[in-house]
Amino acid sequence: MSSQRLIKLPHRVLLKVRGADTNAFLQGLITNDVTKLQTQNGLASFLLNTKGRIVEDVLLWRRGTDDVFLECSKGNQDALVKEILKYRLRKQVEISETSDQVFFDQEASEKHEHKDPRFAGFGARVFGNPSSSDFSENRENYENIRRSFGIAEGADELADLLPFQANGDLLNMVSLDKGCYIGQELTARTAHTGVIRRRILPFECEGQVKIGADILDEKKNKVGKIISSDTTRCLGILQLSSFKSTKLSADEVSLTAKQPEWMPDKILANNKTRTSLTDS
Repeated sequence: MSSQRLIKLPHRVLLKVRGADTNAFLQGLITNDVTKLQTQNGLASFLLNTKGRIVEDVLLWRRGTDDVFLECSKGNQDALVKEILKYRLRKQVEISETSDQVFFDQEASEKHEHKDPRFAGFGARVFGNPSSSDFSENRENYENIRRSFGIAEGADELADLLPFQANGDLLNMVSLDKGCYIGQELTARTAHTGVIRRRILPFECEGQVKIGADILDEKKNKVGKIISSDTTRCLGILQLSSFKSTKLSADEVSLTAKQPEWMPDKILANNKTRTSLTDS
């Protein structure tokens, strides 16, 4: 595997979750259905707080054992583990950090063991400790690819948002027919009766934009906020009614909102009524 294909992700960490109650425990915590790991190697999900807001996004992986491996942002690792363990009570579950590093394979084949479960076109993960000659440390290349696909990642970008604002329904991160989990009530109500007026979208930008900068429309109304940026691409949460605004800007930098290839047309077309996949 060439160095051009693998990119080291030092900001991501791989934890091992093991114990007799692991599957049942995780099933009651996260937004996706853990039983899917019986037939697939990867699962994307959120951990929510009791108010239905995102604490962290996680990727769960099977690696040929009965253990579940949980990938999360390294900067939020301690807070995430603390949040998870406060619900453990007497369940037989243990969480430990592995020695494996996390890598991104941008040219994953259809048969790759750990393809990204959020979007099929977004490469795959590789875990382990290969020689330094076998990978690139250009993390920003990964971030550029991620922004171009419109995929937000980590607590810095996602904390306190609702799952549908983070496109969890479109990126295979939320199950609407599983049992109870932390934060489910608001998520289910939003899915079936609510209106999702804001979502994370990618933008083309004509320069670096400050994280947290307000997105303004042509009338200088605040219509969103930047959550991630480089000099050519941004991620921001935007009022969907402003998607076609002729002059969006943030931090005095011109922006152009883009529709990700995984986002159905109706999400942007029906922004004044219903914008969920539960619609007929």
